[in-house]
Amino acid sequence: MTLWTAPEVETLRALWTVHGGGFKKIAKIMGRSRGSIDGKSRVLGLQFHGGRAVVLENDHPAIIEGRSLFPKRVVAPDGNVLKTGDNQRKLGRMIAKGKWKGFTVFSLSLEERATCPRTCLQWNSCYTNNMAHAKRYRHGIELEEQIWRELWALQHKHPAGFVIRLHVAGDFPSVAYVDLWAAALDHFPAMRVFGYCAWKYQTPIGKAVIQLRNKHWDRFAIRTSGGVKGPRTVVFQQKPPPGVIPCPAQSGKTASCSTCALCWATTKAIGFRAH
Repeated sequence: MTLWTAPEVETLRALWTVHGGGFKKIAKIMGRSRGSIDGKSRVLGLQFHGGRAVVLENDHPAIIEGRSLFPKRVVAPDGNVLKTGDNQRKLGRMIAKGKWKGFTVFSLSLEERATCPRTCLQWNSCYTNNMAHAKRYRHGIELEEQIWRELWALQHKHPAGFVIRLHVAGDFPSVAYVDLWAAALDHFPAMRVFGYCAWKYQTPIGKAVIQLRNKHWDRFAIRTSGGVKGPRTVVFQQKPPPGVIPCPAQSGKTASCSTCALCWATTKAIGFRAH
């Protein structure tokens, strides 16, 4: 791994203001790999401040039909639906601090919009609009059965503890799916879960998520949006509202969720800058 010098960091910042998320172009100019540019721009928080968000128009088929912008990347479950966290730079492979320290991280991605409420504030500007290569799993009984098999294997491989990030893409598609995770909490004591849910508390899915969260916050740290109390997320434009903690990973103060641990360490509201 080639270390970044201070002049290179300033060059990257300058190029980002011109080319936005043009990783390939910036990499060519700087003589670095695309992955290197992607990773450093995340650490510096550039992807959340100076990046070009892909905002779909209201008449775009993905918006009207409530589906991913990349339908060919929505696939049936294979034998590895729970991916290790090192596949996502924002996650990290292993928790580095806090009560879950030392636990290996895994993630699950479902189809955005198809599993999300249309009331989501990021319906048109979802960050997954930039994830052209990411694999999303199609929800259904086949997926739920595969999740259960993999959780069983992880319980035996990581009896001291492991973490599931729900969901890098997508949301809870049904109450029955929430019930699946409720059963998993009973069957797999090593499992910990964290993530975010855009379903409002008045909806059946939102109510089921909140009830499970309130019962098992120490192991099921799912933050909801759109509420006024409880562990939640808040989207802001410039500055977070009073009492809201801006996400340290998004602002570049820490490298990833694994090196932060704030989302499951506190019940205070966490703020995310709008895409």
